[in-house]
Amino acid sequence: MRRLHTANSTIDADPGEFLAAPLNFEINANALAIAAFASCFDHRAEMIAIVEEAQFLGRMLRIEHQQWDAPITMRVSEHIALVGDITMSSDLASKVLTSLGRHANESGHLSLQKLATALEDHRTYAAFVKAGITPLFESLAFIAATDCGEQHPLLEWS
Repeated sequence: MRRLHTANSTIDADPGEFLAAPLNFEINANALAIAAFASCFDHRAEMIAIVEEAQFLGRMLRIEHQQWDAPITMRVSEHIALVGDITMSSDLASKVLTSLGRHANESGHLSLQKLATALEDHRTYAAFVKAGITPLFESLAFIAATDCGEQHPLLEWS
């Protein structure tokens, strides 16, 4: 837990848990390098295999400790590991939203499928180039290409 906090990892604690030291939580498997996970688990191959599988599948890691006398368990979560908040200046956010054909002044959301469709349009790419924010196009394209299984996450802005 100390390494997760030191790395400023986002910890998704279950309701009723304390963020400083939760017993039941999920973390992005990419929160730490595989070597850091290996040292946390005394290089136990079965633990590293779980982390590798979660990283490969783009899933969260689920940590559970249901009772004080029960063992702590770790497994690959069914939740996808997408980025959290993307913080940017209002000017940059306005350029991104305008390039996506959205109104820059209002909050809203867009499904990843609709985002992917918008990014496939050559005019959208041209708008990102014209606004001088091509690296953000690439970042959004990576997010939109994430296989989310049966989940339907949204890109939201305010």
